[in-house]
Amino acid sequence: MPDLDITPQTGRGRDAGGRGGMARIASGRLYRDMWLSPNRPFFALSALWAVIAILVWHVGLRLGLPVPSLGTTTLWHAHEMTVGVGGAAMAAYFLTVMPSWTGARRVTGWPLIGLVALWALARLAALLAETLPLPLVLAPGLAFYALFTGLYLRAIVSQRRWDRWAVPAVIAFLGLADAAFVATALGALPWPGEAEMTRVLVLFFATKVSVIAGNMAPAFTAGWLAPRGRPLPRIDPLASRIGLALMLLAFPLTLAGPTEAAAAVLIAAGAAQLWRIRRWKSLAAARYAPALMLHLAFAWLPLGLVLTGLAALLSTPWREADAIHALMMGAMAGLAMSIASRAAARREGGALRIGPVLGGAFALIWAAAGLRLAAPLMPAAYEPLLDAAAAVWCAGWGMFLVAYMPGLRGPVANPVFNVGGHGHGKGPAIVPLAAIAPAHAPTRGDACTQGACGGGGHGHGRGGGCGGGCGCGGHGHGSDSGRGAARDPGLVLPKV
Repeated sequence: MPDLDITPQTGRGRDAGGRGGMARIASGRLYRDMWLSPNRPFFALSALWAVIAILVWHVGLRLGLPVPSLGTTTLWHAHEMTVGVGGAAMAAYFLTVMPSWTGARRVTGWPLIGLVALWALARLAALLAETLPLPLVLAPGLAFYALFTGLYLRAIVSQRRWDRWAVPAVIAFLGLADAAFVATALGALPWPGEAEMTRVLVLFFATKVSVIAGNMAPAFTAGWLAPRGRPLPRIDPLASRIGLALMLLAFPLTLAGPTEAAAAVLIAAGAAQLWRIRRWKSLAAARYAPALMLHLAFAWLPLGLVLTGLAALLSTPWREADAIHALMMGAMAGLAMSIASRAAARREGGALRIGPVLGGAFALIWAAAGLRLAAPLMPAAYEPLLDAAAAVWCAGWGMFLVAYMPGLRGPVANPVFNVGGHGHGKGPAIVPLAAIAPAHAPTRGDACTQGACGGGGHGHGRGGGCGGGCGCGGHGHGSDSGRGAARDPGLVLPKV
């Protein structure tokens, strides 16, 4: 991974966005403080919609109530659980780490309010899709992703971070895929078909899990183990590249090729993702919940890819519609809650503390995915298991909201997704992936991560504190302001 050259921050609020350092000013009032950081409204909305969309669809079908339709009720469900829930979670993370990925200011205030309003209008348009003209159904979603993309492009151009072009490209791709899905579902686009577009959306979020969780899990595990003198995770760059390449290959095969070819590629991609995990020290991460959650979320990725591929090739207990829930309920939702929980966690003793409510919420989401995958194995209990999965899912996200809501007011933690500070934290240093791959390279306390995910360490922060809201101090001289070039642990899309 390339080093991340972050523009030094002065402590005047630039990394948090807004002129005059808006994000530094907390009023204690929810309606104001919510807009101080993108993770606040978008993770809350993602969780809330994860509950509402399931209640509207699953309970509505069970009770014979009117259920929204996007061509069919099932397509509405698929659309809202991917683009609705997943899109909000992606906005929460991508916009919050914008300062460290580009060096630009974080999006706050009215631009953030505008984005949230467009996301909400897109959900309303999907609810009324059968009664509105197609342009009105498409407009809010297209506007949301256009603004989302435009904000990143502006940041890249203003900071001349041309190496980050893949980020707005990914955002724009999801926006176009969203529009194509809606147009196809409503019969306005003859190609590709509804099944193909559903697969594309699922593949998109599965690929995001591969890149983000596949980098965060070993990096944060190394940060936990390094100060304790424990053996560090080892990554396999070849397996990572092969896994990503195969998942990218599945996109055109899904749209244009035979189902069998795409299915075979998914199985191979699942095998490559499983091979990546073998030296990540997942068992060692069990004592540090923030890292363990990432490992458990990623574990659904290889399983989901293999099951989805097998469902298209062989007669298995799982239909493709069953198998993709491993990717969406397990991997995508697990990653979203893992990252969001870092923002909601307590900062104690220089480390993140995942309390019992957050930990229980994640356990319920993980269990809900397991129940959904277990249902096809027990035909006699299929419907009750689906009901149980839906109930556990809603309970998990409800618990998460209970723990997350207090964090919507007050000052924004700096960094947002990890511990940090001005040189005295004793939390785990965040070790760049370059230091843990391909062998046990010695780690140093001055290893810094990107801004929004910085951490404390036990060494000296020489060679570059962390900018963009990162604290990489420990018992040394790193600070949130940052000097020189920060080190990137790989929490970015790879150069392509």
